[in-house]
Amino acid sequence: MDMEPPYLNPKRMLFVYGSGDGSDTPARENPGMTAQGGTEPPKGRPKDPRVDAALLDAAIEVLNESGWAAFTTTAVARRAGASTASLYRRWPSKQALAGAVARHIALDELGGIDTGSLEGDLRELLSSKRRILENTTGPALLSLMGQAPHDEELRRILHDDVYAVVRDQLETLITQAVTRGELQNPLDASRLDVLTLVLVGATVARSVFLTRPGEVDADTVETELHLLLAALPRGGVSGG
Repeated sequence: MDMEPPYLNPKRMLFVYGSGDGSDTPARENPGMTAQGGTEPPKGRPKDPRVDAALLDAAIEVLNESGWAAFTTTAVARRAGASTASLYRRWPSKQALAGAVARHIALDELGGIDTGSLEGDLRELLSSKRRILENTTGPALLSLMGQAPHDEELRRILHDDVYAVVRDQLETLITQAVTRGELQNPLDASRLDVLTLVLVGATVARSVFLTRPGEVDADTVETELHLLLAALPRGGVSGG
């Protein structure tokens, strides 16, 4: 197995010395070692979630620092102090790794919103989007979106891991509002698609034409909120 050499990263040294069996178990802690020094047959290849986290963090760092052009699986594995074999066991390409980064960012911020009102939910959704841009994850996500039109595999992955995540979350908020009686009917699919594109597209357009990621203020969030509310069928009329 092609292993990366050990990198002297004291925070991530746990993942450097692989056991050689394709698992994430360090050699000195390999449960397959017997008292006589032999090895028992491997029982599957368990994945260590700490390695997943280290690789995702490293991928975000590489994207932020160097952009897509320098985003390679070797660079990410080296930064994480892991082997390229461990990385490829999780993601078969750098596009798949990028998709995992995007999904991690989106789900970490956008999931689980329920403030008790539609207006509060949408405000929190927009505030979460703002936090994504203000955090270290912002440049990484924008770098991936900028590359997507030139890379079909990445475009498809980001559709599933960013667009679909945002769409699902928006649909969940609309469903909650219908359950509370704030809206009489859910949105139809075409209107939900357009509102999702507005949410995602405004983020990209603002970063390109108007502001740096950390310069989105509260007034901008409120303006976007009122435009979203105006687009929703509040009077019991189904979107269509």
